Amino acid sequence: MDTALITLNPYEARIAAAVFDRLFPADENSPAASAIGVVTYVDRALSGAYHDHADTYRLGLRALDRAARARHGTPFARCGGEEQDGLLADMEHGRLPGFHVPPQAEFFDLLRLHLQEGLFADPAHGGNRDKLGWRFLGHPGIWFEHTAEDHLAEEPVDRGGEIRSLADAGWSATDDREPLEIPGYDPQRSVLPPDGPTDVVLVGLGAVGGFVAPILARAGLKVVALEAGPYRTKHDYVPDEVGATYYCRGDMGPKYLSETPRWRRDAGEPTRPATFSLGRMMNGVGGSVVHWGGALRRMHPHHFRFLSHVREAYGTGVLPEHHALADWPIGYEELEPYYTVVEYIAGVAGDESNPFVARSKPYPMPPLRTFRLAEVFREATQDMGLHPYPTPVCMNSVPYNGLPATTYHPWSAGFGSFFNERWNPGLTSVPDALATGNLDLRTHCRVLRVLTDRDGHADGVEYVDANGTRHVQRARAVILCGYTFENVRLLLLSRDDRHPGGLGNNTGQVGKYFMTKLWDDVFGYFPDVVFNGHTGPAAQMWSLDDFNAASFDSAAHGFVGGATYNVENQRLPIQVSRDPVPDGVRRWGKPYKDHIRRWQHVAALRIQPDSLPYHTDFLDLDPDHRDRSGLGLPVVRITADLRPNENRLLAWMEAKGEEILRAMGAAKTWRGTRFRGVCSSHDLGGARMGEDPRASVVDPTLRVHDTPGLYVFGGAVFPTCHGVNPQLTIWALTMRAAEQLVKRLQQGEER
Repeated sequence: MDTALITLNPYEARIAAAVFDRLFPADENSPAASAIGVVTYVDRALSGAYHDHADTYRLGLRALDRAARARHGTPFARCGGEEQDGLLADMEHGRLPGFHVPPQAEFFDLLRLHLQEGLFADPAHGGNRDKLGWRFLGHPGIWFEHTAEDHLAEEPVDRGGEIRSLADAGWSATDDREPLEIPGYDPQRSVLPPDGPTDVVLVGLGAVGGFVAPILARAGLKVVALEAGPYRTKHDYVPDEVGATYYCRGDMGPKYLSETPRWRRDAGEPTRPATFSLGRMMNGVGGSVVHWGGALRRMHPHHFRFLSHVREAYGTGVLPEHHALADWPIGYEELEPYYTVVEYIAGVAGDESNPFVARSKPYPMPPLRTFRLAEVFREATQDMGLHPYPTPVCMNSVPYNGLPATTYHPWSAGFGSFFNERWNPGLTSVPDALATGNLDLRTHCRVLRVLTDRDGHADGVEYVDANGTRHVQRARAVILCGYTFENVRLLLLSRDDRHPGGLGNNTGQVGKYFMTKLWDDVFGYFPDVVFNGHTGPAAQMWSLDDFNAASFDSAAHGFVGGATYNVENQRLPIQVSRDPVPDGVRRWGKPYKDHIRRWQHVAALRIQPDSLPYHTDFLDLDPDHRDRSGLGLPVVRITADLRPNENRLLAWMEAKGEEILRAMGAAKTWRGTRFRGVCSSHDLGGARMGEDPRASVVDPTLRVHDTPGLYVFGGAVFPTCHGVNPQLTIWALTMRAAEQLVKRLQQGEER
């Protein structure tokens, strides 16, 4: 160690250095991990972002050292390389005797994740010394403009060997530039007492609340929005992969991370912290779409009547045990006009080449540029008789909405928009609502429960402001606009005499039929092709709907449901390091190093499958665990697993994906990890929409059946979960519901 230690002591640091140097050893292509600064990175992180792992490190490193002394009679740091490798291999698979705390396999995975960050995060965090990690990969770092020629180049786009860090690009890991002034928004107003009753209170002004706010405000309704996060602008976003992205630390979601749900596979089992199979949601005005990939795809018409579709096509005998499949109470025809309006509000780039979904109007912008992987994918799948198309995305291919066209940089999905080139409600919808004078926005305010009057009608909320002061905001209508877990949690926390099990739960339906988007990737190695995936955003996607269309005969293959395939750009250093390795390649040491250096020749085919609802999969309040926010509220407990039908579906889709990759020219293919690890950022269900109060929580207008005046806006109301990104459907559905609520309030139907 050539820098002062902050968290680890010298003994612990020596063990850590020895471990990391075996996980990433010196070879002809780079020095070992410690020389690249990994120990410095970890030591700093354990005093800050990862302070809750400090004791895990102390216990785990000492347990490993004891195991080395017991087996070889010498400390781990003094063992030979082969002896160290043997100990690490046993720890990786949970085989070291006497190593129980922390769970050794989980500790190994934590070490590996932190190794990757120390090697490949920006040097500002203490690792990646002299950009040695990026040099090892051949990744040019932070560049914000790429040409159409870059996207189709046959040789690596390396910027002449110049590698740029945050500092080189004029940024810092904690950028402190002044934010833009937002007319009508005063952050200090959040701690003032409420002004009195209002027409509508929005619980959350994220992706959903921020989108519907102008619909309500322009209708002349008085709206109070209580948002737990801040109002961020482009000046708050930093191209810092380890800090900003939702797949690393997820710094933009402190509230979400403080109340991470617990998870178990089946009822009766102990719980564990929920895993993040895709990303961590953020807290703030505009919501998590501020840092999304941008796909805005329509569900297919048959998805809205999926139970009927299965019955008519195959008979109910094909449906799996414990299924809870249901039709939606509205159809594609009712939502199609709203789909179109939302696409024009948000600004969607796409074309009409997907033959499976009918449209009433063209997209407002042409698709994004094509790229090398897309061209290889397009040619191969067309030759197979399939129908690839450019994924419709919320990113400007041309100037639109008063926002510029994209510069096609890869520091995109997982980050906020540095240049306001990706629409989100905080850019236009919320300012539009504020401009009416009818929106009272209060940030850093957390709602604790929904209040009801003596007749059981929702009439406000109790919330706590940034100073910890509790307030009551009365309203004629309350709309829960948070993410699925928080919407369901608030329903269950908000008990009264008429609703002893929580609002909406008089028939025991709240939390039922939870679904999470499954994710699965297959990979191909193309030794003669360079993809240059680092030259564009993830929004440069192409998709394939043939295996999610109504004509796909899933029952003939032994399962119910379908899936979509897509390829995309955006290859960043930590992302590269975390891709699954091929079968037979060890995921650490020299084999791992050799594999990830070939990242320019590796292509991923992402699979988004359907996920059926089940009686066995549900949300409730954890009886033992509380959030870490200081409020001590119960966290959500998730009971869900990857069920046999979905395993069969994924196995077939993986095989088909490998077939597609081979048709594209892959010399070798391998499969990634099947994710039903929940917290996927596409978590749905728990407040099902339906006509029958005995089998659902909200009606087709999203009003809670047993609690007049209370509405649930978001993915929790979905009856089914299909292999289609859900955000466009969420917006179309909530836009329709917001318009209906306006009429109801104007006519005095809500008091």
